[in-house]
Amino acid sequence: MDFSGKSAFVMGGTTGIGRAAAELLAERGAMVTAFGAPGSADGADPRLDVLPARLKAIVGDGSDADQVGVAIEQAAHHGGGLDILVCSAAIHPYGTAVETDHATWARVMAVNVGSAYLTAHFGIPHLRKRGGGSIVNVASNQGSANSAGLSAYATSKGALLAFTRTLAVDFGRYGIRANSVSPGPIDTPLLRVAANKIDDGRSLEEIYADWGQNLPIRRVGRAEEMAEVIAFLASDRASYVTGADFVADGGLLAQLGF
Repeated sequence: MDFSGKSAFVMGGTTGIGRAAAELLAERGAMVTAFGAPGSADGADPRLDVLPARLKAIVGDGSDADQVGVAIEQAAHHGGGLDILVCSAAIHPYGTAVETDHATWARVMAVNVGSAYLTAHFGIPHLRKRGGGSIVNVASNQGSANSAGLSAYATSKGALLAFTRTLAVDFGRYGIRANSVSPGPIDTPLLRVAANKIDDGRSLEEIYADWGQNLPIRRVGRAEEMAEVIAFLASDRASYVTGADFVADGGLLAQLGF
């Protein structure tokens, strides 16, 4: 997939799946603007200074309309317009509806759903100027089937699936496609935070190995694998695909008893 001559904006593009997608699109020729937090969820420095030359990084809050609006304009200037919008911003608190306080619930919706809305709100006019484009939102298999104690996160991902479908229906007439990707357990800073909560003497690799045994594919996924799915949906090879959700979870949803 060659993205030469294309311009992309990646919300949540400084860490995890979003960063992998931003780097892959840049490696394949696109002018890319990655927008996201200054550090990853586990405190690691995303080292924005070593990203590829075609990739511009902007640090900011994906739930802040003013910041997103400015970043989209900068991305359009950087790439001479916009052809691709990717949204991969997310936070992942734990708790039931009773355990989750109102502030946490509101913050999850503002980041996990609001960032996708703001990306589309400010980005779609630029796609229309180019005569069309592609939107890819990173949801989760938790948006379709749920584990216990993930009330806010799962609800936000279910909303993101619905939001993506609305984009496909509303803007297909303008040559704009909108799809989502629903990953399962992927080795990202968010998953490492979950693993670090398990204090039983096992290493991260041992915990991942145990989790992988619960999947038909027998391993935890990699961010680079999700980036390949995102790149396909963003490319012209997926020209007749819109309003769809691509589950990439190692077979977890297909497994009886999830």
